[in-house]
Amino acid sequence: MTEEKTEGKTREKTEEETAPTASGAPTPGLLATRNPRLYYAGLIVSQVGTNTQLVALGWFTYQLSHDAIVLGVVSAAPILTMLLFSQWGGVAADRFPPRRVLLCTHSLLAVLTLLLGLLARSGSLAVWHLVCFTLCVGSVNAIGLPTEQVFVSEVAGDDRLGKAVTLNNVILNLSLIVGSAAAGPLLDALHLGGVVLLNALSYLTMITALLLMSPRRLHTRVRRPGARPRVRGAWAYVGHSPALTVLLVVIGIVGLFGTSLPSLLLLLCSGELSAQAGAYGILLAVVSVGSLAGGVLTWRNEVALGTVLIAGLLLGILELAVAAMPSLLTLGLVLLPVGVVSLVLRAGLLSLAQLQTLPEFRGRVMAVFQLVYRAGWFLGTLLAGWLAQVWGPRPAMAVGGAAVTALVATVIVVMTATKAMRVSLHPQRTPHITLAPHPNGRHRRPPLHLTPDQ
Repeated sequence: MTEEKTEGKTREKTEEETAPTASGAPTPGLLATRNPRLYYAGLIVSQVGTNTQLVALGWFTYQLSHDAIVLGVVSAAPILTMLLFSQWGGVAADRFPPRRVLLCTHSLLAVLTLLLGLLARSGSLAVWHLVCFTLCVGSVNAIGLPTEQVFVSEVAGDDRLGKAVTLNNVILNLSLIVGSAAAGPLLDALHLGGVVLLNALSYLTMITALLLMSPRRLHTRVRRPGARPRVRGAWAYVGHSPALTVLLVVIGIVGLFGTSLPSLLLLLCSGELSAQAGAYGILLAVVSVGSLAGGVLTWRNEVALGTVLIAGLLLGILELAVAAMPSLLTLGLVLLPVGVVSLVLRAGLLSLAQLQTLPEFRGRVMAVFQLVYRAGWFLGTLLAGWLAQVWGPRPAMAVGGAAVTALVATVIVVMTATKAMRVSLHPQRTPHITLAPHPNGRHRRPPLHLTPDQ
């Protein structure tokens, strides 16, 4: 005990500030301290600006080119760069302090957005400018997204990580609603250049929030001196962790077959429901309201492996029901629980993936999850679009829902049959699903050769 005290007063103070529950006191609320309040205030403003620009940029791109292929290229360019560079983003998150990485990425995004806004204001904006801009933004986000997910755990701490991830998802959904609603009026009033310049200003709020945070009050991860994280270490680590393997399979299934519902709803509203004005906006609003309800549910309850698997099953079943609903009213009634289940599933997957990972691997593991999810989303959207063109949007929805239901059910059955997972049922309790070797949910440690610097 004496030797520990002699390691330095600074380290002792930091540990006291970053571990408020060590003395047995109740964990303070997520927004009870300065750092989380600053982070989420900056995130709200930044995300609203980003989503407003995305909607305005899509409209302007089509008006400039009058070519759906060009619009598709501009929309797909960020996804391509994120697929290419996301693994290096995970390495950056594990090798460097996440706060510094985010300061760099948000500064780069602000500069890129400012340049685009000035080009738009001058009237010299061309299609190739838009393609280059989206490629650059996607490359920066490939570094920033894994780092942001890790930084959430440093801002909130593991004890409040589930709530922090839930609040993140709620903010993303709300900012999409606000940004989509604000894009039209702002385009009319300020044109594209004004909207983009406003987004450039919104990045300054996040940069300011990061600068005002107290580094001593962050729940920083322990890093070995001289450690050099590598990409290949993350894949090996996930492969030797049964909990992470299950979560990665589920997020791959959801990404491939469960993320194309919005685009299929758009096709349905453009065709079969075209006579009902504003149908697409109404349905998206219903899903968003459901997401808020899912946020409340996740906020009040601890997410476990069983929650994620049951949510995956429910998502598939509900998508099957959406495909069968004959009217706008019945579609809305089913899409409301779709929003609830979707948020519970996303928040559960992202929070459990971090909690099941050793801190020094978190950045790279989250990059692996991002890669699998976005690759599945990209391929799934193409597949759903092709099926909708051949069979129509309703059969395409049914195929996606059936695939999610069948594959998640197969994961549960196979894992249970091989005794890799245990399912216990009680008369007055919900089903409880855990990994059999570790009932408390702790992951299996990687082999000795998988040291943190690999």
